Amino acid sequence: MRILACSNSCPRWDDGRLAPRSPGGLVPMMVSLLNEHGGHWIFTAPPDRPGTVEEIQVGNGIWLHPVEPGEELRRQHYDVVSIQLLLGLLHYMHDTSVQPVFDSAMRDAWAGYEAVNQSYAKRLSELSDGSADELVLINDPHLMLVPEFFVPPQTNRAGRLAYFLGTPWPEPDYFSIIPGQIRSRILASLLRCDVVGFHATRWADAFLACCARYLENARVEGRTVTYSGRRTELIATPFPLDTGVLDTMVDEPATASWRERLAELSSGRKLMLRADRLDLWKNIPRGFLAYEMLLERRPELAEQCWFAAVVTPPSRAAGRHQDYAAATEEMVRRINSRFAPAGPEAVSLIRPGRGTDSRNCVLAGLTMSSVALVNSTYDGLNLFAKEAAYLISDDAWLLLSANAGAHEQLSEYSVTLDPFDIAHTSEAMEAALDGRLGSSKRPARRTRLRGETLSQWLKTVFLL
Repeated sequence: MRILACSNSCPRWDDGRLAPRSPGGLVPMMVSLLNEHGGHWIFTAPPDRPGTVEEIQVGNGIWLHPVEPGEELRRQHYDVVSIQLLLGLLHYMHDTSVQPVFDSAMRDAWAGYEAVNQSYAKRLSELSDGSADELVLINDPHLMLVPEFFVPPQTNRAGRLAYFLGTPWPEPDYFSIIPGQIRSRILASLLRCDVVGFHATRWADAFLACCARYLENARVEGRTVTYSGRRTELIATPFPLDTGVLDTMVDEPATASWRERLAELSSGRKLMLRADRLDLWKNIPRGFLAYEMLLERRPELAEQCWFAAVVTPPSRAAGRHQDYAAATEEMVRRINSRFAPAGPEAVSLIRPGRGTDSRNCVLAGLTMSSVALVNSTYDGLNLFAKEAAYLISDDAWLLLSANAGAHEQLSEYSVTLDPFDIAHTSEAMEAALDGRLGSSKRPARRTRLRGETLSQWLKTVFLL
C-alpha cells in the first residue's frame, strides 16, 4: 500500500512526530494512517510556518509536502473561493437575494483557486508512480480541481484515486446558483476519480442528482456515474470514531482538570453542552434562542441547569464570521442579564483554544452532561455528535439535527431536531433536562461505535 494524500488541512510536526492540530476532520485520521503505513502528504503550509515548501521527513517513512501559495493566492483561493463561495454553497449559507456575486473580483479569485489546485496536482504528479498499490486520497472543497489537473482525459491509472468531501453536498436547484461553467467543471473534475465519498447517503444522492442534471452525457446507474469514458463509484461512509483515543483521553490529567473547572462553573447544576467551531452553519444563535425561550417559560431552570458552549474560532475569521461571533456573544450577555443577573451564568461560552486542550475540555464536559446539543443547519458529519453518543451517561440524551450527516448513523440513539424550528428545539431541551425521554441506549451505541475502524473506512473509500 502506497499512500498519497492531499488536503488543505495540515498536521503538526515536531521532534520527528506527526500530530493533528485539531480533533475534527480528516487530519487525525491521516495522522493515524501515515503513522501506521507511511506515505506522502501534500497540504497548505500553515500560518505558523509561512514559506515552508521543502519536503520534510517525519519519523520512518512519512514525507510532508507543504504548499505555500503566498498571501494573495491564499486570500483568493482560501478566503474568497473556498470559504465564501464553496463552503457557503455546500452548507446552503448564501443569501441568494445578493449572493454569490460573480464579478471581476470573483473571476480573479477563481483564477487563484485554479492556480493553487494546479500546484497541488503538479506536486502530486511528481510523487505518483501510478503503481497498482498506490492509493491517492484528496480531501477538502479547497481542492476540487486537483483531479482535473492530475488525471489527463482518457488516462487509465493502475492505482486508486478517491476524493472524500467532509461537507454536505447541495441539491441540484441550490447548486445552480454558481455559473454553469464552474458547476460542470467541478463535477467533471471529481468524476476523474475512481471514488467520490461523503459522510451520509443523502449527500451522495445529491451529488448524483447534480451529475444527472448538469453534465450532458453523464450516465447515472445506481451509485455509479459514467462520464467521458470513466466510471466513478459514489460511497457514503462516515469517519470512524477512535474510541481507543477517547478512552485514554477521558482519564488524562488535563481532562480531570477541566472536569474540576466545569464543575465549579456549573455550581451543582445539570449541564447541557455543545461544542463547535464558530462556523455559520453550526447554528449556535438558534440554540441559545431556544434555551432563552425555555427560560421564559421556566425561569427557575437558570438555577437548576447550565448551558455551556465550547467554541473555537475559524482559521481566518472575517466578515460574516465576525458578525456571527459578535451576535452570539451579545445573545449570551442578554440571556444572562435577564435570567442570571446576580448568580452563576445561565449560559456560557467556553474558549479553551485550539488543540488537545480543547478536546480535553469537550470530553470532560460530555462525561458530566445531562444533554448534548447539535443543531447544525447543515453539517457534513459532526464528530462531536459521535463523541457524545459514546461518552454521555445512560440517562443523558443527544439532541441531534436532522441535517447533520451523523444523524443517518445515530438517529436511533438521539432526539431528532429540526434545526430551524426554535420552538421545537426548546421543547426537546426541556424534555431532556427534565429526564422525560427514557433510556438513550448507551450500551448499544457504545458497542456500535467501538466497532468502527480506520482500516474499514479506508477499504470502503478505495473499494478494496
